[in-house]
Amino acid sequence: MAHRDPEYLGYYPGAEVVFAVVCPLGTPYNRVVEALGNYLSHFGYKTKRVQLSDYFDDLLLQLGSDLSREGDDAVAIAFHKIAAGNKIRQITEKNDIMALVAAGAIADWRNEENKALGRKSSQKRSFPLTNTAYVISTVRRPEEVATLRRIYGSGFFLIGVNASREEREHYLSEKGIDADLASRLMETDAKEKLEFGQATRDAFQMADVFLSGDAAGGAYADQVSRFLDLLFGCPILTPTPEEQAMFMAYAASLRSGDLSRQVGAAIIDAHGDLISVGCNEAPKPGGGLYDPPSLGKTSHRDIELGEDSNEREKETMADRIVQDEREKETMADRIVQELGGGIDPKTVRTSLKTAGFFDITEFGRSVHAEMEALLACARSGRSARDAILYTTTFPCHNCTRHIIAAGISRVIYIEPYAKSRASDLHPDEISVDREETGKVPFLPFVGVGPRRYFDLFSLTLSTGYPIERKKYGKLIPWARATAAVRLQVKQHVLGAGIACLWNAESDTIFTWLARN
Repeated sequence: MAHRDPEYLGYYPGAEVVFAVVCPLGTPYNRVVEALGNYLSHFGYKTKRVQLSDYFDDLLLQLGSDLSREGDDAVAIAFHKIAAGNKIRQITEKNDIMALVAAGAIADWRNEENKALGRKSSQKRSFPLTNTAYVISTVRRPEEVATLRRIYGSGFFLIGVNASREEREHYLSEKGIDADLASRLMETDAKEKLEFGQATRDAFQMADVFLSGDAAGGAYADQVSRFLDLLFGCPILTPTPEEQAMFMAYAASLRSGDLSRQVGAAIIDAHGDLISVGCNEAPKPGGGLYDPPSLGKTSHRDIELGEDSNEREKETMADRIVQDEREKETMADRIVQELGGGIDPKTVRTSLKTAGFFDITEFGRSVHAEMEALLACARSGRSARDAILYTTTFPCHNCTRHIIAAGISRVIYIEPYAKSRASDLHPDEISVDREETGKVPFLPFVGVGPRRYFDLFSLTLSTGYPIERKKYGKLIPWARATAAVRLQVKQHVLGAGIACLWNAESDTIFTWLARN
């Protein structure tokens, strides 16, 4: 139960809260936005929506771009939105530009409301509004997420909304976009190979909460309702088995000293009991993984050796390929090279990258997290048959074959992994993002993300206010009408500082636009 005294440390009734939505293209995220507005009203909050694409044309005009939409059909509109966002980021050379635009829009709203209330604001300060929530849709870059978190702190929540590929294709087809174009749009949206392109896949895994449903929106509404109850300090909600298992996988990942990424996995048996965890780390003699060096113990992890063996081998092979091509040159080729032509090492490396050469993972020393979790079962004499494997990152194709052979019944993941060829190599054994009879389903995680696990579930270790469940041995009643946001932009303590930062950021943008 939230403490009712407004002077209690960290408790500010009616404090502002900011949400942003990230989702793959074709996801019916408006259902989530509608559910947010509906349930926030139960807490006495009004909702203001920041639709980032609404600012594109005006920004392009201010930036002097002549980019225009080539038609009024759904395909033209979709491609224009992608091109417009890319162009704005490219001209400003800021991948977080739309986050700053959103912050500027919020600051403008605050100033307008405060003016109507008779409060004086300045260019350097605007007062937070009470009982107000902002919903930004939709973010497309991880830099946007990082900037919004820097501006709003713990009062910012990223909502990842997912739907299966089939559901997204169906949603786009209802808008008149055929299957081939829909596929192109979805791949472009997920990860463009452009410095200032979209990278929705990278932004999605940064979410605070993950939702999944269909166009009908029923599942979305239930998930939004539970998330908001947690956010407003409901004392009777505890983690689902899926949330607990994914948090254990995430906790396991923190042990990794791998130079490229930290990945964790947890295996849960058919009864819901944890039977093993694993992370990506170098193996040690006698079984298991190396620990950090300590008194009397040495360690030979990549972090101690100071290099990534997989990267070293790929670079060595690329150099050999370039050298082999040079050795095949004829005298005529050498004459051409002296005149400025011939084989260009950069061109060869670009071709290798396009072909996927640098996606090879064969030469890494680390045991992958999923494999270590399976090996831990073997070392302890526990069977993984019919168990569920939770992993922070979608399994690579190497791990996938072992997951199938071990008898794992399903895989739950958070972060997509573009290098994985699992679905290409095992189309008859696995189904991705959907259930299919006779196949092992690889499904996206649904629930509170590991990064907010303590904040929303711990009674006392949250960065928000502590929660009390009982008084005189009885459960303390909780109601939406009197609840307060547990993690918030604190009005009394941080309001002025945050407001100043918002304005500083937004003023910088629009001053820059006007000057250029």
